[in-house]
Amino acid sequence: MQPHDDHHHIVSAYDLELAHLRSLVVEMGASVVQQTRTAAEALTQSSHSNASAVINRDPEIDAQSLAADEEVFRVIAKRQPTAIDLRLVLATARIVGDLERAGDKAKRIAKHTLKLLEAERTPLVPEQALEPMRRLMDIDCELLQGAVAGLVEADLDKAIAVFQADSRLNDASEQLRTALFDPAAGLSGDHFAGLLTITHALERTGNHANNIAEQVAYVITGEDVRFRNRELLIDSLSNWRRA
Repeated sequence: MQPHDDHHHIVSAYDLELAHLRSLVVEMGASVVQQTRTAAEALTQSSHSNASAVINRDPEIDAQSLAADEEVFRVIAKRQPTAIDLRLVLATARIVGDLERAGDKAKRIAKHTLKLLEAERTPLVPEQALEPMRRLMDIDCELLQGAVAGLVEADLDKAIAVFQADSRLNDASEQLRTALFDPAAGLSGDHFAGLLTITHALERTGNHANNIAEQVAYVITGEDVRFRNRELLIDSLSNWRRA
């Protein structure tokens, strides 16, 4: 084999390793989205089996997180990536952390759902809060999927779309809180506290999606965009894309 053939073989193997790392993130992202949906459905449908399924599947998320972390360490140790590849590997490690924490939020929702079911709180969610809660869950899942796709496809537009959805996320959260605080909902004590905890978990899931989108922007542009004003950031990234 000629020297240039050796180089081509090494590069191809490296590309495969990076592709494998991306695939681990995709798999983990899909699992977290499923967990989030199932946890929310357990609550809105008063389903003991769905809530238990989320808790039972949580170790799978942890295992996926560990596998992705090990692959990150292996790639760094073996390849010593530089420039954009290094950004990709470091960002992937951060994304895995956010996905793992989003999975924890799904487990938290499931655990509180089981507590409410055991306390025979019926209905678990007041009628006026059902639609806002479903909307918030749908937005969470949409943003998680879009943010992970942005990494895999190196698509800055998908990261920008996540940032642009901030107002939708905040509106859905505010509508849900308003519904829960409405005296007509008849909530009090542990029931009220449990639903507020679940609401916070759903809000934080959306925040994790935003964190992932920030890492996508970092990989593509080379700029650390954390803690940036969202409107200014969207304008900046849109200009960068057009340049």
